[in-house]
Amino acid sequence: MAVAGGGAALCVSGAALGAALSTLFLGREDRRQELGTKDVLELLVRSHFSVDDSEVPCPSGGWVASRAAARSRAEVRRVEAENAASVEASAMVSMAGGWQGFSMEDSRKRNMEMQENFKELSPAEVLVKLQRGNARFWTGCASRPEASAFERRAMIMQQFPSTAILGCSDSRVPVEVVFDQGLGDMFVVRVAGNSLDTSTTASLQYAVKHLSVKVLMVMGHEGCGAIKAAGLPIAQIEQEPQELANALKMLKRGLDEQRLKNVHDARAYDREAVITNVRRQVEGLCRDAAIMKKVQNEELIVVGCFYEISSGIVDFLPIYSPTGISSELHEKVFDEKFTVLVSGEK
Repeated sequence: MAVAGGGAALCVSGAALGAALSTLFLGREDRRQELGTKDVLELLVRSHFSVDDSEVPCPSGGWVASRAAARSRAEVRRVEAENAASVEASAMVSMAGGWQGFSMEDSRKRNMEMQENFKELSPAEVLVKLQRGNARFWTGCASRPEASAFERRAMIMQQFPSTAILGCSDSRVPVEVVFDQGLGDMFVVRVAGNSLDTSTTASLQYAVKHLSVKVLMVMGHEGCGAIKAAGLPIAQIEQEPQELANALKMLKRGLDEQRLKNVHDARAYDREAVITNVRRQVEGLCRDAAIMKKVQNEELIVVGCFYEISSGIVDFLPIYSPTGISSELHEKVFDEKFTVLVSGEK
């Protein structure tokens, strides 16, 4: 932060800013109550101009090693900069949301509120929330939720993501952005081709067992390079580095290429190949006994989806139930699919 005033410039380093704010937010409760804009400025300036016994320049161009002289010089510069810096100090107070709510006790209380809110959500409600978030995204009405410093501090203790998603590592598919979700909302695992292997499966198992997510999702996307590469002849795939070639071969085994040969339109082929892969990964998750037990107890929904980059729309595939695909459950969850566009409800 740089502030000009009376021919002098005040440049506050990140370290000085952090030290000042830490003093404000982590100090005694009775002191925090009394702090105002001028106090912020005072701390910033002192952090910036406090010096040790090292040499500092003086106006004449010579050098002095006197702490008293250095402080005198700093005081002159502080007075010159105070008025100009007060505006920015006020802005800092506003951005921080005031001095309240930063104690660990307040953070613990907020974390407990987050936990209660999480427990009240049903899997169907979470899925509709994701659909509405995507509708806001592709209609240009995204809310871009951001957590305040207080909210972030409350999240340190424990996380409560409502959704775990296996997505592609493609840079055009930022999952939280596509669903208009914020910090702590989604447990995201991203890998090329959104495919299951030891690490991705373990991560999703952790989310289901220990985080108790309500929705488990696999999302493929339009124009997936990994799926296109997996459709190449084996001879070409084997020219890739060994680990990459092995990953592509694993994807290739689930593509059902004999059926895909009947699809002649390039865009339709791309979509069908990606969706075929998504279904294979969902089927793999549904072979997990712990996951299916949660599904049977109506504590979890497992679903696949396809993200169309060109439009921004996420198409949800039929939801999996203990007996397989459940069209009835799918219709029940998405019976208000486009009401968000009419009511503006979030």
